[in-house]
Amino acid sequence: MVAGLLAVAGCSAPSRSVSEPAPSTSASAASSTPTDGQPAAGVDVAAENRRAGSTDAVIGRTRGSAPGLQAYADRVSVLPGQQIGVYVDARGPVTIEALRTGWYGGAGARVLWRGLAVARPQPKAAVENGPVPDAGGLRDGRTAVAPWHLTILLDTTGWPEGAYLLRVDTATASRLVPVTLRSASARGRLLLVQSAMTWQAYNSWGGGSLYDGGEGSFGDRSLAVSFDRPYVDAYGAGRFAYYDLPILRVAERLGLPLAYATDYDLGLDPGLLDGATGVVIGGHAEYWTPTAREAVVDAVAHGANLAVFGANTAYWRARLAGRSTGLLGQPDRRDGRPRLVVVTKDAHLDPLAAADPGGATARFRDHPDPRPEQQLTGMQYDCFPARASWVVTEPSWFGYAGLGARAGQDLGAFVLPEADRVYPGPYTPATLEVVAYDRYACRPGTLTAHTGVYWTDAAGAGVFATGTMGWACALAGSCATTTDRRATSAAVDRITANVLTAFARPHAGAAHPARPNVARFWLPTTVTSGAA
Repeated sequence: MVAGLLAVAGCSAPSRSVSEPAPSTSASAASSTPTDGQPAAGVDVAAENRRAGSTDAVIGRTRGSAPGLQAYADRVSVLPGQQIGVYVDARGPVTIEALRTGWYGGAGARVLWRGLAVARPQPKAAVENGPVPDAGGLRDGRTAVAPWHLTILLDTTGWPEGAYLLRVDTATASRLVPVTLRSASARGRLLLVQSAMTWQAYNSWGGGSLYDGGEGSFGDRSLAVSFDRPYVDAYGAGRFAYYDLPILRVAERLGLPLAYATDYDLGLDPGLLDGATGVVIGGHAEYWTPTAREAVVDAVAHGANLAVFGANTAYWRARLAGRSTGLLGQPDRRDGRPRLVVVTKDAHLDPLAAADPGGATARFRDHPDPRPEQQLTGMQYDCFPARASWVVTEPSWFGYAGLGARAGQDLGAFVLPEADRVYPGPYTPATLEVVAYDRYACRPGTLTAHTGVYWTDAAGAGVFATGTMGWACALAGSCATTTDRRATSAAVDRITANVLTAFARPHAGAAHPARPNVARFWLPTTVTSGAA
């Protein structure tokens, strides 16, 4: 867990007091308490981050145990100006803050709105078993949902694009709810993609995730998971806190031209990527729709750069469904945006597999339509549990600029808990350069290797993939395995900044051509650990 990444606490702006009347079903930026001036259309990231910040998004500043307060939003993302429904399980008045996460001088967030609502105890979790019409009539999905009543509608008019946390407070507890105010277009900007589908895949609220169910076994796992429920992790912030936020904060600190979306959005509107200078993926983006993956592959083929600061990327094919799902208290707000992530993890269980083999919800690397991860990142998922070091191989690589790195230097043992590596073969990019390499035992008696890679393609795109899920905790200085967290954090921060700065311009590969060197390294051709 990355402690202290989120900070939600005080703010100098005035707010409603608890004694004031609280809105019951709606609130707008016009009628509530904006903390400062209206932002311009789009985001001037540098100017935005010069505004007064708040530490209210820090995990260490949240309070109370999970049964005391829970909340979720009815949208994964919205365009600025659209409404967000918030569902809260509590009794009596709650304070709600809309926090845009970023740098803000190190504070980590800015308060865009603050107001009150009256919450009430909500029904217990329910399990839905289908059929799901837009998933081929899938049945027995064992989908846990929170069948709650609407607490408040928030109007996002005047809020800038970005990755948000809604902080909900009672007198004794706090919860955080992730929502993205997405960009309508990423043209001319670096697109930060939040991995909402993977957050939901691991979410066990209500007793069901894509890994296990009420009995705690893979056999009773959910085949579809719903966004209509709170996240268990990080006081409701989910895996955004661990794997996405650290990279986002560096990008915002640099003042780069940024756009914002989730993997969910790319699955619905791949045109978001048109004209993007690059795509940035966080520490764990395991679940992708084929549509999103092909959109990224196509963008790279046209010169957009790709930075993957994680491992086990695009491992499972997912399908978005549940477009007809209605939420209690607002049945008229069905907008056709799905609320389910369907991943059967077995093509034989997917009713649409025969008609749509390219969308079969199994692993990307498997039949009926194998597309190994190496075609996207240059590497494949290899090992869990992994524990290895980031060992420098090519000190002159542009990502190491300013570090004074030397060949063989160990920057820290943050290759964990899952790791990727190059699998030599027909899918290995011809220009692939191994920039970090370490041998280690994945399981007792099983020797494998970690690789961090950089490669370029004919269109001039640059692609960087870390091959470790530990990049984000190394950046935050919270990996328990590193002996000098401060030094490791500084080194990883410099590499992250170098890559993001270069990738903010299209065709980074033209300025920074890769130097192929795969043949120098020992790399097994067989799979070390296929479980994920």
